[in-house]
Amino acid sequence: MSEFVMKKRIKHPLLSGLLSVVVIVLVASIGWILWSNIWKMIILAIGGSAISSLSPEVQGHFLKESVEGTFFWIVISTWVWFTLNMGNYGKYTKTTKQPQAGLRYTGLAFLSGIVGFALFVTFLGIWWEPFSWQVLFRPVDEAQAHLAIKGWSAINFFALSVILAQIPLASLFGKYPFSKHSKEPWSVAFGTLSLGLFLALFNWITFIVPSFISLQTEGVAVTTQPFGAWPTALAWCQLFIFFFLIPAEGGEGYPQKLITSKQPYSGLIGLGIAAGLAFLLLPVLRSVLTPLAESVQIAPDLAVASFVLTIINVLLTWHHHFDDYPNKELVPSVAGRVLAQLGIVIVIGAILGVLWIKYVGLWPFGGNDLGLGHPMLGIMGGQFVYMMPMLFMNTFFDKWPMAKSVQK
Repeated sequence: MSEFVMKKRIKHPLLSGLLSVVVIVLVASIGWILWSNIWKMIILAIGGSAISSLSPEVQGHFLKESVEGTFFWIVISTWVWFTLNMGNYGKYTKTTKQPQAGLRYTGLAFLSGIVGFALFVTFLGIWWEPFSWQVLFRPVDEAQAHLAIKGWSAINFFALSVILAQIPLASLFGKYPFSKHSKEPWSVAFGTLSLGLFLALFNWITFIVPSFISLQTEGVAVTTQPFGAWPTALAWCQLFIFFFLIPAEGGEGYPQKLITSKQPYSGLIGLGIAAGLAFLLLPVLRSVLTPLAESVQIAPDLAVASFVLTIINVLLTWHHHFDDYPNKELVPSVAGRVLAQLGIVIVIGAILGVLWIKYVGLWPFGGNDLGLGHPMLGIMGGQFVYMMPMLFMNTFFDKWPMAKSVQK
């Protein structure tokens, strides 16, 4: 097999990063138009007269949740599994040349998402009516369609559970304990994936399901909605995610590295810091962003969730496509370098976070269907449509097309 390495087309990280963002926005815009229209047609074809007989409002909500589910399961969750948990294990089995290697790996990831979704729904749907195939894809009336919407909502946010439970295994724990006790890439990859799936499922049962489905026994409620409302839960989750990403996404292992680098203590301290700061900053940001939220008529905590998610997007983009500028050559001090990068991310993220909330309706992957009538993901989901090509470009495709394959 011929060996190829990637060579950047543009050397300067700022110029290369800006052009990468342009490419990502174009891919996200065109990609979502294609993705949402294709899956809308597939779901309508499966549902047939059952879906077409629903009222326009209910049908629109049903299609939004079901199309969102295809994206969350096939794209978001699989990237976490393949890249963060498995370390892109097996990506170069057939070729090291891009974009061929990336396209093959993307196909494998998408296939795993479809299989995972099929297994998830098949076993859950045996006894849980909101998760049965018939209810999810062919609701017989509007009452069942509302049940399907609840089911789709809970299933879709398994992706959030994947992010909350599986990413910290890599970002905070360095794939401990598998990385400590094995030198075999396959055992570290599949051990981390297996543990992560268990934690994600546990978190989904305890946190996501009660957020969408209320259970009663003899007329008495036996579940309580976490955080009291879903927007509040989302806001806390985004803050938690932002802080547990920092050590791996430009933070060079800090802040917990100030205390220890030994696992699992470093990971546990990182989790504690992330959770504590999330609780601390949520009411502060809610107070600051309430006027903006009221101006666009959304819940204040939803504005907080969107605002922080934008900063997360900038954090990831700066790390993956701007090469953590300024680098060691420009700022030798670790503290100065990390603080400079974090300051850049927060300033740019805050500005873009406000602009996104105010102008989400202008973007094809936000709230603008360009008159084509396909489902839109809105203020939260739309940001993931930007995030995923940004991450895929860097990991599955080794920065292609901003870098090219050259033979060794």
